[in-house]
Amino acid sequence: MTEKVVWNDDYLIGIVEIDNQHKKLLLIANELYEIATGAPEAYKLKMSSALKKLTDYTVYHFSSEEEYMHKFGYAGADAHKAAHDKFVKEVSYHIQQLSADNIEDGIRFYSFVASWVLNHIAKADKIWAAAVKEA
Repeated sequence: MTEKVVWNDDYLIGIVEIDNQHKKLLLIANELYEIATGAPEAYKLKMSSALKKLTDYTVYHFSSEEEYMHKFGYAGADAHKAAHDKFVKEVSYHIQQLSADNIEDGIRFYSFVASWVLNHIAKADKIWAAAVKEA
């Protein structure tokens, strides 16, 4: 994925709070794209700021989802949390590998984040959302 993601209502899971968080998460991911394809002289400073925003918001969003799942007794909550934890570890690894001077690393990182988020919403998040809405 080397193009900026455009929100599509197919990504909605039907829980307004979480849907809004997903939209914000994709906006933050798109900042990575804008930085990586923008002015090279601003890359290092802007990427550092965007990475902080991404990590902070990811922690907030994952906590919100996990609280929601536990509140409604979703049986797959632990497995879903494990997927979140794995993503956080992968993001940390990729951040460490990012070169301050290699913009292509930023594009690859954006592609990883956007692909993961969209796949996670389309599969795992839709499953737990359907289960808790039935509860």
